Amino acid sequence: MDLKKITIVVLLILLATISVTKVAPWAGDPQNHTHSIAQTEDKITTVMTLSGGAAATSATLSLLPGDMCTPIAEQMAELSKYFLMILSALYLEKFMISISGYVTFSVLIPAACIILGIAILFGKKNMRILAAKIALIGVVLFIIVPASVKLSDMVYQTQAQRVNTAVEEYNNLDIGNGTEGGFLNEVATLTNDAVDSVTTFLSGLIESLAVMIVTACIIPILVFVFLVWLVKTIFASNVLTLDTSALDALTGKTNK
Repeated sequence: MDLKKITIVVLLILLATISVTKVAPWAGDPQNHTHSIAQTEDKITTVMTLSGGAAATSATLSLLPGDMCTPIAEQMAELSKYFLMILSALYLEKFMISISGYVTFSVLIPAACIILGIAILFGKKNMRILAAKIALIGVVLFIIVPASVKLSDMVYQTQAQRVNTAVEEYNNLDIGNGTEGGFLNEVATLTNDAVDSVTTFLSGLIESLAVMIVTACIIPILVFVFLVWLVKTIFASNVLTLDTSALDALTGKTNK
């Protein structure tokens, strides 16, 4: 067998081993993604504050007598559900920051090296193309998640002040001291100042929700759609389709 081919195959096996034992643990270590994870955790803290604020405000308003505050309380409760969805998306994003790199260098890159080694030994051109495509998918997967986090954060920073204002509005919200009691406190209504504070907070919640949906949901989805399109484009030549003529030839040689 050609010594040059054997040398290349050995180097590919060595590369696959290094990828699994050295690069994959490095890529999957959260300590190497502290900036991206810290940005995501800041958003998680903000979402939890706003979600808890919406739920707490809704519960407080629902305790007041009469139906005047019922629509606002229901709206607040509904918004808290959407914030829960955003919170789930942010946690998924946080996990994917390190998982994507680990999967790339522990599975995809080693698989590409092994397939390329087999292709070199047996002279299979299609397998070389397949190996290159798998390696490319791995690189794209490794880059695409941090890139989506960075893009989301850039968009978020343009509206971060409005989100922070909503958090401040919740911290300054005091419905308990903003009520007027009737005879023996049997009737309680919100004062005008309390009503203004609640409506301002509700408006801030809606704007913050829109910002969070765009940055935590829509942008990652668009990035994922781009990834799917790229993968489909890469595999447009249907390399994974089984070559029946090659299979028949291999079967014939085996029977002999």
